[in-house]
Amino acid sequence: WISHWKKIGIKVKQILKKQPVGQQETDWKNCPQCKKISYLPDLITNSYICECSFHFDLPPKMRLDNLFDSTYEIIESQENVNPDPLNFEVNEKYKYIDKIKKYREVTNQHTALLCASGTISDLSAVVVCFNPKFGGGRFGTSENEHFLKAANVAIQKQKKVDIWIVIYQSSGIDVHGGVTALSGMTKSVIAMNEIKKAGIPTFAVAARATAGGTLASSYYLHDFIIIESKCVENILF
Repeated sequence: WISHWKKIGIKVKQILKKQPVGQQETDWKNCPQCKKISYLPDLITNSYICECSFHFDLPPKMRLDNLFDSTYEIIESQENVNPDPLNFEVNEKYKYIDKIKKYREVTNQHTALLCASGTISDLSAVVVCFNPKFGGGRFGTSENEHFLKAANVAIQKQKKVDIWIVIYQSSGIDVHGGVTALSGMTKSVIAMNEIKKAGIPTFAVAARATAGGTLASSYYLHDFIIIESKCVENILF
């Protein structure tokens, strides 16, 4: 009977391996609130909102398309920043840089942030979006510098924007980066202070999960703090 159950276990594992892994690899989404399975194209049409009003993660590109009046300009990240300053490795089997490469491949982003400038209701704006599919919306060394670059675009003397918006959906500071990544808390606070000195109104939007160092640093420095929906959870340090 032991051999019999082992064979069954092997078959179950083979079946599970064939199943789609991750929300983007299937055309169906299971709603954690009403338990209904929805067809992905229908959810996209409805801005990723289920019939029960549960809000699924909205892709950053779709957010920008919906927010800006028309075209907008992407604020690219800096290429010369090491996203893995500690060369984090476990037993020579797990290299964190490999995970970062995978995040970049899946999201088609260089960092967990997607930043852009354009107009919203005829007001010039810079918008920063965290992408949870990039390491849970990590805030590491490369994200720190990306955030600063977007802030610099916002406060340019000749092209100072009217509003600054950050869509928070972040698991917090990336601990794999050690002290270098933790310095992002200080850097983001400095960036927010410079934006405030420039007299630019700032908006924080919490989408689903907002936690850790991103919540403890820049989040509460905004003039307006918005919870996107009743489905938002895990706003914590």
